[in-house]
Amino acid sequence: MKPSIVGLALLLIGHSAWAQEVIRLRNRVFRPSQTASRVELTAHGSHYILQFGAFPGPSVRGELARRHIRVLGYVPDSALMVSSDGPPDLDGLGVTWFGRLDAADKMSPELSTDPVGAYLVIFQPDVNPLEERALVEAEGFDILDNPYLLPGQLLVTGDANSLPWLAASDWVAYILPASADLVSGSPVMGCAGPLTEAGPVAEYVAACAGWPKDSSGNVALQYFFESLTDKLDQATVEGEIERAFREWQKYGNITLSPGAQADAARTIAILFARGAHGDAYPFDGPGGVLAHTFYPAPQNGEPVAGDMHFDADESWQVGSAMDVFSVALHEAGHALGLGHSSIPGAVMYPYYRFSSGLTDDDIAGIRSLYGAAGSQTPAAPPVQPPAQPPVQPPVQPPAQPPAQPPVQPPVQPPAQPPAKPPTDITPPSLTILSPGSTIASTSSPSIHVSGTASDNVGVTAVKWSTSNGDSGDATGTTAWSADVPLLVGNTVVTVRAYDAAGNSGWRSVTVVRH
Repeated sequence: MKPSIVGLALLLIGHSAWAQEVIRLRNRVFRPSQTASRVELTAHGSHYILQFGAFPGPSVRGELARRHIRVLGYVPDSALMVSSDGPPDLDGLGVTWFGRLDAADKMSPELSTDPVGAYLVIFQPDVNPLEERALVEAEGFDILDNPYLLPGQLLVTGDANSLPWLAASDWVAYILPASADLVSGSPVMGCAGPLTEAGPVAEYVAACAGWPKDSSGNVALQYFFESLTDKLDQATVEGEIERAFREWQKYGNITLSPGAQADAARTIAILFARGAHGDAYPFDGPGGVLAHTFYPAPQNGEPVAGDMHFDADESWQVGSAMDVFSVALHEAGHALGLGHSSIPGAVMYPYYRFSSGLTDDDIAGIRSLYGAAGSQTPAAPPVQPPAQPPVQPPVQPPAQPPAQPPVQPPVQPPAQPPAKPPTDITPPSLTILSPGSTIASTSSPSIHVSGTASDNVGVTAVKWSTSNGDSGDATGTTAWSADVPLLVGNTVVTVRAYDAAGNSGWRSVTVVRH
C-alpha cells in the first residue's frame, strides 16, 4: 500500500534492510542502523534524507522526479537530500532509511567557539525567498541586505541564543559566521559548493575522503587544459592555475603534473565554457556563478571526477576583481576533496576573496585528507643515511668501508620514522549519551552531561564550554561526565575530546532552561 498519511510522524524501520553505508555530515557521521529518525510528513512538504542500499544512479533519481520528489543534493555515502509537497511514495526505490537533519547538524561549530553577531543563513534550495525573510524576522533576527549573496542565502544579525531555534526550521540548511566582507557589503562572489553526478554537496555535508592513495600513501594527479578564456593570454591563464595547484601541493602530500588528455583517469580537466556545456550545471552569464568543480573519485566517476569548469562569460583578470588565481585556488580545493570552510578569511570560505596563498585552516584541511607534504613517502628515510656516511669511509683503508655502511642504516633510519606520530590527523570520536537528544529542556540551574569518547591512539582530555562563556574539564576520558551551569534561556553546550596530537572531535547539545 502506498503511503497516504498526512500530518503523522512516520518511522521507517526495516531492520533486515538497513544500509551499511554511513551518512557523513559535517557535525557527525552516523550509521542509519543505529539511528531511528522520525519525520513529520505533512501536506505542506518536508526536507529529508533518503538513504539507499546502493549509489542512487540516474534511474533512481529519474523515478524520484516522476513521483514529484525533488532531489536537492547528494549526501555521502549513498543518500540524497530531497523534498516533497506531501507524504512520498517510496515503494520499490531501494530506500533503507530516511530522516531529517537535527538542528545541531545545521550549525557551524564556529558559532559556539567564536560568536560574531552576524550570520550567513543558507536555506534549502526550494524555499520561497519571501518565506525565508519572514522566518528569520519571526525568530527576532534583523536582515542585512547584500546584493552579492547567492540565491537562498540571507545575512542576519541577532541573538546567538536564538540560532538553535532558527536552525530547527525545516527550511534552514546551514548557519555559519558571516565574513567581514559580507557584513561591510564589499563586492564578493559566491561559490555554490562542490558537485557530484547525483547533485550538489551542501554545507552541512562533510568533506569527501579525497582521491584514493597508492600503496605508498601518495596521491599523484594530472591536469589538462581543455579550453581557456579569450579574455587573457593563454600562457598567463595556465600559469595562474598551475600556481594555484602548486600552493596546495606545497602543503599536502599530493603531486600535480601536466597530463596528455582530458578524459584520462585521475586527471583534472580544466574548461572555460559558456551556458550549457555538457554537464547538468549550465553557467548563468556574467556576474553569477564564476566556476564549479566536481568532487574526486569515487564520489564522481571518471572522466568527470575532479574537473574544474570556469564561466567564460566572466571578465577574468589577474591581480584584481575576477582574479584567476584566487578562484582557481578555491576550486582546486574542491577538486582535491575539500568542502567549504566556516571560517571567514579562509580560502575555502563559501565566498571567494582575493588570495595570495592558503590560510592555516586550508592547510589543516588538505593535510587531514593527504597528510603533510612528503610525510607519507617511505623511501626518503632509507636514502638519507647512505648518502652521507659513504663519503667518509672511502677515505679510510678499504677494509673499513664495507663494515661501516651496513652498521649505519639501522642506526640512522629509526631517527626519522619517529617524526611520523605528529602527523596523526585522526580526530577523536565523541558521543553525548545524556541528554539523549540534541535539544533538551530543564528548570535546573545546571545540567549533567555525560558520554563516551574514543581515539585511534588515545583520548587525553575532554573539555566543555557553553555559549554563555563558561568552560571546564569533564571527569574521565573514554567515559566522561560534567555538570554544566545554565542561564535562563538557551545555552549551547559543546564538548570536545582531545588526543595527544592536538586533534579534537566535538558534539554539542542545546539546553533550554525555563
